[in-house]
Amino acid sequence: MTQTTQQTVLAKQLKTQKLINYAFGVSILALGSYVALGNSQNTTNVATFEEISVQRINIIETNGLNRMVLANSDKAPAVEQYGKEVFRSNGARPGMIFYNDEGTENGGLIFRGKKENEKVSHGLHMSFDRYNQDQTMMMQHIEQEDFMITGLTIMDRPSRDMDFELSNAFTKAQAEGDNGKMAELETLIIAENKGAARRAFYGTLNGSSQLRLNDAQGNKRIQLLVSKEGDAKLEFLDEEGNVIMRLPDTSQAKKQ
Repeated sequence: MTQTTQQTVLAKQLKTQKLINYAFGVSILALGSYVALGNSQNTTNVATFEEISVQRINIIETNGLNRMVLANSDKAPAVEQYGKEVFRSNGARPGMIFYNDEGTENGGLIFRGKKENEKVSHGLHMSFDRYNQDQTMMMQHIEQEDFMITGLTIMDRPSRDMDFELSNAFTKAQAEGDNGKMAELETLIIAENKGAARRAFYGTLNGSSQLRLNDAQGNKRIQLLVSKEGDAKLEFLDEEGNVIMRLPDTSQAKKQ
């Protein structure tokens, strides 16, 4: 084979090798694109745990706003409105907090309890809030040294947004033990109709079972009660709290 022929064959071999390399490169690129495309279409990461120990879990929406927070006492969240902290109470709130579509707190489940110096301080409280307001329905069990209540409470709340500046001022006065300031703020809350009215309660209170219905100002108007001794009565009251009718009518029974 002449030198010219050898050069021609070598050139053909190099050309063929380049084509092979090019085809291989295209194949690798296509495979990489396919894998990347597959990953981009399926970005869900799923992990399975037999057990997990944490101090706080934030369940969030795709926009980053909280939908639900589970936390211990130290990591419990403050009250949030539109995703921003607006109020922090003096006491811890271990449990579960719910949020609406706008990142504003709208309910939760709080629970705690202990026995110290032979005195019980125990409570569970689940509540649901009016929009941009405080709780309107509460299911709770509270147990103290000489007090125990278990039941469902319904409350009215104003249509206006909750005044967190007023709430923060009251909490500060409470923490400082400023009774005068607290009384002043309570008067302001009532005067501006920013408070709540308790409308109904069904449950037990210190051993008696009760159904209470109140008017729009929170005054008790109807009470159905069975005492812990077993005495039953139905009472109708005026807005001043005076009994205007009672069943059974004990006054008539005494006359007989």
